[in-house]
Amino acid sequence: MAMKQQDDYDAAVKWLYGLQYFGMKLGLDNTRTLLAELGNPHEELRAIHVAGTNGKGSVCAFLTNILMDAGLKVGTYTSPHLRDFGERICIDNIPMTRPEVLRAIKGIKPEVEKLASRGKQCTFFEATTCMAFQHFSRRKVDAAVVEVGMGGRLDSTNVLEPVLSIITNISLEHTQHLGDTMEKIAYEKAGIIKPGIPTVSAVTETEASEVVEAKAREMSSELYRVADGCDIRIHDIGLLNSSISAITKYNKYNNIKIKLGGEHQTGNAATSIVAAEILSRKTFPIKPENIARGLESTRWGARLQVVRLRPTVILDATHNPGGAETLSKFLRKHFSKKPPILVIAMLVDKDVGGVVKLLEPLVSQIIVTESKYERRMKAESLAEKISGETEIADSVAMAIDRALELAGTSETVLISGSIFTAADALEHLDELRMREAMEILSELHGTGAYPGRDPETPGPPPGSQEPFRVLISTILSQRTKDENTHLATEALFAVFDTPEKLAHARPEEVEELIRPAGFYRQKSRNIINTAKVLCERFDSLVPDNLETLVELPGVGRKTANCVLAYGFGTPAIAVDTHVHRISNLMGLVRTAHPDDTEECLSRIVPRELWLDVNRLLVRHGQTICAPVRPKCNKCPISHLCDRGIYG
Repeated sequence: MAMKQQDDYDAAVKWLYGLQYFGMKLGLDNTRTLLAELGNPHEELRAIHVAGTNGKGSVCAFLTNILMDAGLKVGTYTSPHLRDFGERICIDNIPMTRPEVLRAIKGIKPEVEKLASRGKQCTFFEATTCMAFQHFSRRKVDAAVVEVGMGGRLDSTNVLEPVLSIITNISLEHTQHLGDTMEKIAYEKAGIIKPGIPTVSAVTETEASEVVEAKAREMSSELYRVADGCDIRIHDIGLLNSSISAITKYNKYNNIKIKLGGEHQTGNAATSIVAAEILSRKTFPIKPENIARGLESTRWGARLQVVRLRPTVILDATHNPGGAETLSKFLRKHFSKKPPILVIAMLVDKDVGGVVKLLEPLVSQIIVTESKYERRMKAESLAEKISGETEIADSVAMAIDRALELAGTSETVLISGSIFTAADALEHLDELRMREAMEILSELHGTGAYPGRDPETPGPPPGSQEPFRVLISTILSQRTKDENTHLATEALFAVFDTPEKLAHARPEEVEELIRPAGFYRQKSRNIINTAKVLCERFDSLVPDNLETLVELPGVGRKTANCVLAYGFGTPAIAVDTHVHRISNLMGLVRTAHPDDTEECLSRIVPRELWLDVNRLLVRHGQTICAPVRPKCNKCPISHLCDRGIYG
């Protein structure tokens, strides 16, 4: 994003967060009124509505991938986010970009302020929910998978008339808002059940189950109990993958490998299978193979997520006793002989004692800290809840650094306590991963790649090349192989090595010289016109700023950033197909376009490493992490990479 646009984005998101956040005003009136002002975009959505205490996010992720595998465009609305606000509102697993978020906030802000002038103050979640529905409507999604924020009956998302309602499980949480008994909480969650709309229930607790069943009868909603409709056979529960088979009334699914950790995810998979089969009978083009492949391709961050190896770092957003019980089962199975070091930070309004009681006996050391979130529990207060000895760190980042120091390369670090703890942890771990990756790749690849240079030839250091040559060779490199760019660049500069010479060249002669680069007619026009602009407007000098460079013919952000990095030595992240692909494979970003990858990496990568990103990741993509048949078994950074860890 340009500086002005970034400032606008920061101001817009600050305004959004200022909307009475967690002044938990449960009810649907504001949401309905705001949606009406926006044209009721939610009425166009074929939505799957998911409620529950734990597991609803994983079920949303499974269903999203199943629907995508069936060829559908899928909107997914979940909360909260880990790295960036846009993660809450995804299409085909790609978060809203910051420019998209800015446009959405600008679109909704006048309507929110209009309602405020009438005494109807919208909350953060109400406004965000309306943004999601409007975004899905504008992008014409085929299906919308929508997670309840809290409870269900009075949650903003409950304005939907879904095609399917799902309740994952129920335990005591948010008792100050939803009630202090299982029956009261079940009543709130069962509030998403709609007249005549089928409901899937994975609820097993007797009191809660009876409430859900009664509500389904009242609403004439056909109730599908997961326990009755899907028989799961567990073959193996591994640290990284689980292998299961499933039998339903309609199909058999054999040897499905799930990449979400923990035995509890087999239950979430069963819920998703039952739901997907119902959708397949409601005109959604879902086949059994879509269900199997969708389950296998699903990832969901901060849910027993292995972020790196050597040492192993596991991130889990456990924040209540139900989640802690699940986590404790995982620890007993995989770490009974060698307990991990625990980094924990929690929120002040959670059952901290209940969580700590379950986890403390299963870890070797505890480092207590606090997240940046406003509802955080002070580290000293959290330490008082723990019976044994603890270390206290001032921040999640400092706690992680201490844990990694203690762990060496052979121990395990577990980070847990809340989604906000996980968010702070990922921010720091991403930076650490990039620093380590750049150090390793620098040793392996030396100076790395260079635009227009033969892949077998070491590239020169950033800032050491004539900017004009960098500019032209990068334009020639578009949509072709590096070796072809090298041939074309060498031939061209043997004849036309200055802007003046190239500006007066005959197009046919230039076309012949650059023919190896492909698309030679278009590229010939672009580089000749670029040379003319340089001569006419810039005294034959290449501009040294991004805004001016992208105005040149055939110059986009990647080319401009290459010129800044390689020609001027100015810190810039040039994102080509290699950088874009590897950043996504590593799990650093979830983006559809290189420009979005650049924007994300600029927030993750320390500025002093910006010049390394292109030259090292491009060379790595050329030699090891190839687009086809990557050599993961030979990759020295596979322990830092999602693809390398999970396969």
